[in-house]
Amino acid sequence: MANIVICGYMIRHPVAGNLLAFFHYLLGFSKLGHQVVYLEESGWPQSCYDPESQSYSDNPIPGIEVVKVLLSRFGVNAEVGFINRETGKTYGFAWDDIKQVLTRADVLLNIGGVCWLPEFKLCQRRALIDMDPFFTQVGKFATEGLDNYQTLFSYGINIGEPSCSIPTNGRDWLPTVPPVVPDIWISQVAVPEDNIPFTTIANWNAYGSITYEGKAYGQKREEFLQLHNLPKRTALPLELALSGVNSQERKQLKLAGWHIRDSHFSKDFDPYQAYITQSKGEFSVAKQAYVATRSGWFSDRSVCYLASGRPTVLQDTGFVDQFPLENGVLIFSTFDEAVECLERVRHNYSLHCQAAREIANQIFSYENVLPRLLHQALHSTYQHQGTILGGGLT
Repeated sequence: MANIVICGYMIRHPVAGNLLAFFHYLLGFSKLGHQVVYLEESGWPQSCYDPESQSYSDNPIPGIEVVKVLLSRFGVNAEVGFINRETGKTYGFAWDDIKQVLTRADVLLNIGGVCWLPEFKLCQRRALIDMDPFFTQVGKFATEGLDNYQTLFSYGINIGEPSCSIPTNGRDWLPTVPPVVPDIWISQVAVPEDNIPFTTIANWNAYGSITYEGKAYGQKREEFLQLHNLPKRTALPLELALSGVNSQERKQLKLAGWHIRDSHFSKDFDPYQAYITQSKGEFSVAKQAYVATRSGWFSDRSVCYLASGRPTVLQDTGFVDQFPLENGVLIFSTFDEAVECLERVRHNYSLHCQAAREIANQIFSYENVLPRLLHQALHSTYQHQGTILGGGLT
């Protein structure tokens, strides 16, 4: 079994959807018998968000407590440390202890690339897991330390393929997908009532658009607005739990027939999980940049719907290039295709629920994703660009 240091973004932004993107790694590796330590650094001044006061400060204690409660709840025996990079103040570990942890570790997994300290190089094997394909490769994330990893992974599973326009900059990006622990997503609602909506939880504008080589690449806002009349074309109710949407666009969506609610409820694990498991399924777009580049990205939120036995109707990012799926995950590119996918689910709902759960177990389960990722992180050397997930993730 391995000693693994995981770096992420849980303490600075301790809201449920964000937490789970990293927590599935901690829980999954723990269930596989590995020893896990979680480390995070401050990144920038006033970076710690407190969901209760909805304010930012340099105080990581609210986030540390949220993370510890979540770890304890699911029996994850992992130590937690935080370092303020400006002041050198540490939480959970003394500096010397942090250095010993890094020196003893078999591998450091930096998930998302929003942490970096020179001391990370004390760990002999280091891997970056890129969660935001295109944005990472053009320098939005993970610019610090990028040349100090032996292995680079990306949720952009098409990077390096001719169909994908994300620049590699001469680096090899190994494909991986977000893991899920299906055991914690077993739904108590077997078949939701007909009036229960398809839902999603989304940050409308996230970190904004960027321009690369003269072209703008945006977020989910641009893609949702192209579908704003969709509720008028389907009998299935559609609901968006949004953050960051302005009042004018919120009104525009409501007039078109979308159910709109604020996503603030999702700061805590229980209501976030209940919202997913009690939904009819998920309907969502992807960030414009993921779609335009044909990245192959798949959402760490969508895998939670699938593990709950809830079908997902998702915008095409090129994921089907590697995993051609027909049931459980239904992919659209155009407005009419979105209507067609929703109708297919409506007419054979039980089939798609069963397929959703099977996809979660076969493609995204931690038991398949994490052993492969760990083996590559410990042993891989750079190969040709565009390594493919041949044969699935089993």
